[in-house]
Amino acid sequence: MKRLNKAVIIIAKICEIAHWVAAGILAVMIAVTAAGRMQFLKYLSDVDIASKEVSSNGFTIGLIDSTGKLIPGALILFFITILLVCILMAMIFRNVYLIFKTAEGETKFSQGKTPFQKDNIRMVREIGIFCIAIPVVELIVSVIARIVLPVGVVETSVEMTGVFMGLVVLCLSQFFAYGMELQEDVDGLV
Repeated sequence: MKRLNKAVIIIAKICEIAHWVAAGILAVMIAVTAAGRMQFLKYLSDVDIASKEVSSNGFTIGLIDSTGKLIPGALILFFITILLVCILMAMIFRNVYLIFKTAEGETKFSQGKTPFQKDNIRMVREIGIFCIAIPVVELIVSVIARIVLPVGVVETSVEMTGVFMGLVVLCLSQFFAYGMELQEDVDGLV
């Protein structure tokens, strides 16, 4: 069990760092695209994009208009969406890391070596909220894209898996809260 916990801790930290790095790169790409650095846009328009669109996690947006030119606004909206998703995913992996470290009693706010702690319950709830927030962010950006961009550029499909996973994690947080109450009752009796 300790090996599995150690592996999860290492993988969660690597994934958290990777998502923060990706978010930083996306922030730079947004700034470069918004600043109108035509060298960057020309490079993208010179690349032969077979599908003329980009997609991530169910969010699809077209990059090329009917005349064959790159739509900078579409690219910026796509980068913003992926930036927000990367931040949410980084927070999910951060919480997973902290939950395991707290359960082992290795954080400054840890209250012993037990998973049934207030901070762990809060972090599990946050994971559920972040999971639900990802498709909500994609939906909001797709609505904004439909309003701002030319007709026919945006195809919307919201991936509901994040909502279902978030609801399951929120339910699990309730079980952790109940477990904490039981543990406090047992500790009070002893």
